[in-house]
Amino acid sequence: MQRIKYFFPSKVINQMNIPFTIKLATNDLDDIISEKLEFVTENINERLHQIDLIFSPFRYDSLVSRFQRGDKQVILESEDFQTIYGQATLAEQMTDGIFTSHFAGRYDPTRLVKGWAIEQVFDEYLKPLLKDPKIDGVYLSGDGNIKFATRQESDFSWGINIEDADDSHSIIATYHLNNGAIATSEKGGHAANIIRMKQSQVQQVTVISDNLVDADVWATVGVLAGSEKFAEMRNEYNLSGILINKNEEPLSFSEGTMINSKEATV
Repeated sequence: MQRIKYFFPSKVINQMNIPFTIKLATNDLDDIISEKLEFVTENINERLHQIDLIFSPFRYDSLVSRFQRGDKQVILESEDFQTIYGQATLAEQMTDGIFTSHFAGRYDPTRLVKGWAIEQVFDEYLKPLLKDPKIDGVYLSGDGNIKFATRQESDFSWGINIEDADDSHSIIATYHLNNGAIATSEKGGHAANIIRMKQSQVQQVTVISDNLVDADVWATVGVLAGSEKFAEMRNEYNLSGILINKNEEPLSFSEGTMINSKEATV
């Protein structure tokens, strides 16, 4: 059986103060594929900009900034705002308040918004590209969050390396995946919960899920909660991924159960 050669054209967008990477897996990199990538990049860039206008805490006229100043009417002005507000509330309830969208007493859902934004543009603009038989996979990443998919008829899978937060040249694990989402959270990136973070010995957590918002929430919780509390949640919610404690080997878990593997395929 002849092995298929894949090409991985990519584009980088800078929005919401972070770079987003768009990537295709194609078996035939012709002009049409390149044009599709250009077109979808423009659409994704525009949609991410629209989301930033709503949620950026650094824009005086954003809905989040208005909400922080006490204007509760913004909830009625935007379905996107309503969606994020509802998801943030649910995440806080499910995680016993460990995950929070408040910083210094003010509503700031930036962390949750980034994962949600990737989900939105991925489903709207990238997944439809899989109808093209020349495109076997689509991929979008930003700020430690990754969303990916593979054409149903294809044998292609994404090889995703999980890097050590303290050493980008060190690969902790490699996951070979067709469809899903991966979020990685590391200690030091959660000023919103600094007291809990200081108490936790967890250095880094990666969570795999079908939904990127869920993966990001649980990865964040894993870093903040500490290994014992997170173990309870890992079992209750059948989580999969990898955790690194201070001065310890990576601990892999699959559907809530601890495993000892540095190679995983889902």
